[in-house]
Amino acid sequence: MHKRKLWRSMIGGGQHSLLLPALLILCVLGLVGCGTTDTTSDNASTLTPLPTPTAGPSQPATLKVIHMVDAKTGWALTQDGHVLHTTNGTDQWRDSSPTVREPVPVFGVATFLDAENAWIAGRVNDKVSIWRTYTGGEVWLESPLPINGQDVVNINFIDPQNGWLLLKATNSTDTNNPVMVFSTLDGGQDWNQINNADQQDKTSANMLPTSGDKTGLSFNNSNQGWITGTTPGSKAPLFYQSKDGGNTWNSQALTAPNDSTIRTFPPIFFNQKDGVMAAELTDNSHAAIIYTTHDGGTSWSNNGSTSSITSVVSFINANQGWATGSDNKGGTIYSTRDSGKTWDRLSQLGSNVVNITTLQFISATNGWAIGNTKADTTQLYQTTDGGKSWSPITTTSHS
Repeated sequence: MHKRKLWRSMIGGGQHSLLLPALLILCVLGLVGCGTTDTTSDNASTLTPLPTPTAGPSQPATLKVIHMVDAKTGWALTQDGHVLHTTNGTDQWRDSSPTVREPVPVFGVATFLDAENAWIAGRVNDKVSIWRTYTGGEVWLESPLPINGQDVVNINFIDPQNGWLLLKATNSTDTNNPVMVFSTLDGGQDWNQINNADQQDKTSANMLPTSGDKTGLSFNNSNQGWITGTTPGSKAPLFYQSKDGGNTWNSQALTAPNDSTIRTFPPIFFNQKDGVMAAELTDNSHAAIIYTTHDGGTSWSNNGSTSSITSVVSFINANQGWATGSDNKGGTIYSTRDSGKTWDRLSQLGSNVVNITTLQFISATNGWAIGNTKADTTQLYQTTDGGKSWSPITTTSHS
């Protein structure tokens, strides 16, 4: 995956931004194995070229997620599900949404790997497709998943060819949350199911639990990946690791501060050794926890929880990152240079900002944030001095 990603956002992927509720956005991932679907059947993935709209007048665009590749080039999702692309900075966008036939799908999570490659999930009832582009949104191709499901939790690619996605099963509920893992070796033309939700929990070994809320998955190479989430009432974090490309999964030990119940979010890696993972307490404080690894995910350590920040964070390397302030400091930005051991208050986006939903930095100076205001509006902000000051950006798009 591209070096900066978003946690707790609807998009995986950017220069190691974490997201949420969003990173993400921010993870934020080919393989074959047990449970692989035969793509030569009637349900096999099909490819449909989708033309882009003709040019039209500019109009205001309300962003939900932003993912910049550099200071001028990037992607965004709007509140009403449109995909935007820019090569001219964050104030002028081109509507690069897939053009689809009736019935129009509901577009959900997306991931943006680089300036050209992106994927977005769309659903009509319980039929899910993945649209992909390798032309910066000029042309989109649709690949229906061979199995029905509720929603795609997230999509993760480590390069233009190798990716994974996590799909909620049609029988998922708040207390029973079986998921299916799919992988692709060809950039999303064909998706193969590599675990069977109906077989989960029938044996304890190598299976994902049906209980618990899964927040997503991420891989740092073609073999090793993680599925994260929370199990209400359980002191054991929902944190599962695969070492065979997603075919089998085993619970990985993770120490929570004071044996608290926590919610984990997909980790991101800056190389094969160093990675960061955001988590939060599930109590009313929602205090954030930053886990780090320096051995490729074999072990994870944390510096305790902090109530000053939320789990909407963005890191550009294993040491330097930014976070949004907690609910009573919703428009505030904090920064760390020691992997989250200490956090310094930098600035506030504006007195009218009540919370920040998306945060992304691509360098030590350049970053963006999307905030909700007291007037129930959404505003994009930009910094060029590492978060010390922020400027509102008026965003428009044209077809």
